[in-house]
Amino acid sequence: MDWFTFEGIDWIGVLVAFVVSFAIGWWWYSPAGFWKVWRDKAGVTDDLMKDANMGAAFGGTIVFNLLGVILLAMLMVGLGIDSWGGGLALGAVIGLVFRGGAHAIHNGFAVRSPGVTLIDTAHDTVALGIAGLILGLF
Repeated sequence: MDWFTFEGIDWIGVLVAFVVSFAIGWWWYSPAGFWKVWRDKAGVTDDLMKDANMGAAFGGTIVFNLLGVILLAMLMVGLGIDSWGGGLALGAVIGLVFRGGAHAIHNGFAVRSPGVTLIDTAHDTVALGIAGLILGLF
């Protein structure tokens, strides 16, 4: 497992990629982005939001977003990807295939709207693609 190492990772690049990908998500799921459509498609009501544990939601988002960017950096180093284009392509493929695939499977069995899956998959594809682009620049 030569790729499973932290050797060669530019941690400043990881930090920048994490912050930018988090900001993309912040906008994506905001009223200026796709929040209203996503909320309606997901059946999220104001009452559900009142009872939501937003600390846990944001905490999980931060932890798993950071882990995803670190793993992307590890894969890029292990695969010898050191360009913005290669990083963009790898990040987008991971977002589309792995994360989008997981959304499709879980949302399909949860009988959620395909619109939720589309919005979530597009977010992951864009956010990880941009993260890979940034990592490739470092």
